[in-house]
This record gives sequence, structure tokens and C-alpha cells, in this order.
Amino acid sequence: MKKPYYKELPLFHIYDSDLTGSQKLLMTLLLIDDTYDIYTLGCLAKQPTEDVILDLKELKKQGYLQDR
Repeated sequence: MKKPYYKELPLFHIYDSDLTGSQKLLMTLLLIDDTYDIYTLGCLAKQPTEDVILDLKELKKQGYLQDR
């Protein structure tokens, strides 16, 4: 499966108050290993895949993530 997003993660994202807890968790998981696909991220974050997709889209819109 194609990896949907390329990580461009600043270290201060954990402290950014504009992000929700689930968005911070996804950013941290991507910081650890950027080879996770959406389904693996959903399992690790214990969230439905749809929620992970929405959070990733929001992070992309905010400029944290870029397409490959």
C-alpha cells in the first residue's frame, strides 16, 4: 500500500497548543517511524481509520505534512 504522507516534523509539534491530542499522537508516531500506513496508524493510535484520515488531512492543511 502506498504511504499517504511524507513527514516534515518539527520537534516543537508536541508542545503546539493548536493540535488536538490525537493529532499530536499521530505526529509522534510518524516521528518514530514514517513507514506506517493509515491502517497501522489507526491500530497504534486505537482510532478508526476514518478519524486518522481526517486528522492527517487537517495536519496537511496546517502545513505539518506534505504529499510525497
